[in-house]
Order: sequence, then C-alpha cells, then structure tokens
Amino acid sequence: MRSNLPQHPCADKCTDFKEEQCRNCLVPDADFMVGDAVVFVHDDMPDYLMTVSAVDRLSVFMDEDDKFALKHLIRPASAAEREAKKRIMEAGNDHAAGN
Repeated sequence: MRSNLPQHPCADKCTDFKEEQCRNCLVPDADFMVGDAVVFVHDDMPDYLMTVSAVDRLSVFMDEDDKFALKHLIRPASAAEREAKKRIMEAGNDHAAGN
C-alpha cells in the first residue's frame, strides 16, 4: 500500500509538514488521490483502512471501486492508522488522535 505522504501538496513546502498534514495546513481540504489510505470520519461507520481507487468531484471510490463515500465522510489516515490498518479514535472525538 502506498503512503499518503508523497502526494500531499504541502510536502517540501510547509515547514510543519513532517509525516502527516499539520494543523495549519496550506491545503486544508486537499483532494484525495488514487492510492491514498483513508478512513471514515465518524465512529458509527466501519473502522478499517481503505484505499482510494477513483475520485470524482464530490465522492470517492475505494478498495477497487467496491466501496463509495462522499468526500466529507472520509479523511486521510494518519501514520498510526496506516500502521494499525484501522481508524484510531480519540475519546469523545470523531477525529483521529493527533489530528
């Protein structure tokens, strides 16, 4: 599986960009690219890691077009989530730990 990192528009531009998108990202709503690792935003959705297979204006197809989501329902997986192969939730928050 490819990392989200090489495709991110802030790579080599933002001094805060290390392994993941920073909190002051130059591109807060960066678009998804084929091969990106993503997870659903909300904890009432499946928690497994998915890989983007196609993107259109408002939606994303994942896992060889087997799954579909509107862009606002998913987010890039963090480094810890890519390693765990699932979403990691912070207690009481619908966003990944550290994001």
